[in-house]
Amino acid sequence: MSRQKLLNKWAGLEKWHENYGDGMEYRGQDGASWYDLSLNVNTIPCDTDTAIIVTAWFGQLKWLKSVLEGYRKTGAFVILSYDNPFYPWVPVCYQEIIRCMPNMYHYVLANAFVMKHLTADANKRNGWFWNIRYAQGVIKSFPNIKYVYHTNGDCAWDKPEGLKDLTAFLGDNDVMAGQSNGDVLHTADVIWKKEAFDKVVDYMYDIMRVPIIGSHSPEVMLRNAVIDLKLKVLLAPKQPRDPNDGSVDMYARYGQDSTLKDLVGFRNIFAEYETAGNEGKELAFLKPYFDNYQDCIYWGGEERETICKYWETGDRRYLYKFWDQWEDSDYNRLYYPIEAYGKEPILDWQTDLKTSL
Repeated sequence: MSRQKLLNKWAGLEKWHENYGDGMEYRGQDGASWYDLSLNVNTIPCDTDTAIIVTAWFGQLKWLKSVLEGYRKTGAFVILSYDNPFYPWVPVCYQEIIRCMPNMYHYVLANAFVMKHLTADANKRNGWFWNIRYAQGVIKSFPNIKYVYHTNGDCAWDKPEGLKDLTAFLGDNDVMAGQSNGDVLHTADVIWKKEAFDKVVDYMYDIMRVPIIGSHSPEVMLRNAVIDLKLKVLLAPKQPRDPNDGSVDMYARYGQDSTLKDLVGFRNIFAEYETAGNEGKELAFLKPYFDNYQDCIYWGGEERETICKYWETGDRRYLYKFWDQWEDSDYNRLYYPIEAYGKEPILDWQTDLKTSL
């Protein structure tokens, strides 16, 4: 077995044929022993020059399996930095733990997992910064890391083989964001030289260690840090453009062409999902990212009864029902029984997706 195939199996990207939990010393059906694993996987963080930080909260669990699969295929050191979802006033409930926490497959796909302390107020600002700070502490343990890419748990790479192209594209610059208007660097997809990343996160730490209600957003702190530290910023030459007014679409809501899409196949899955739902557009293209773990426990109740059923069955009646309930206004949302869209299924495909862990 090649080392790459062994690493793919270790990451859960390829299936194991037998249980290695019993201390096997012979080469079983998978062609590898515990000795092979020991020699090939224990120093994975030391084998790459790039770390990928995936910041996530429980609302992104519905996409996280496919997102992590893409990043793990890069060969980078992947850190899942997870926002603590529990508050002391919420009663202990096993179902809530399953709904709000990653499952076993997420932990296997990530090389490392960190969870920040519980924070209050301004979840994006506080949650995002402390997720990054905790992940930085792990990265500092590995001097071989030269580049850091950070992204969100609903942002995927369709071309993970493009990682080397991305780091090479950065050249001698300190930082490049996938979406930027020349002033604001959007935090969804940013590649850094590690030294610059450390300087910026340390700069932000000096701000965030003093609690201020209503303090700056991550993008504002990032902008100020880059200016004050005089970092060399590379503006991505191809920005995703809003099809209506031509402005920079910071969320890449339509899967537009961009430098990051060209290099690594970047796409903001939730932004595309939300936009297509609001505008009544086709959603079959997101089926490969759909995770129906525990009968779609990561999805909202209305989603389970509409779009999840569409991706599971291919019955367009559920898509029509989803569109009516997903209009971009509260007053225009319509709720009809499925029979209102036809007595018989209207099929795009028929398949069984009940294969996720």
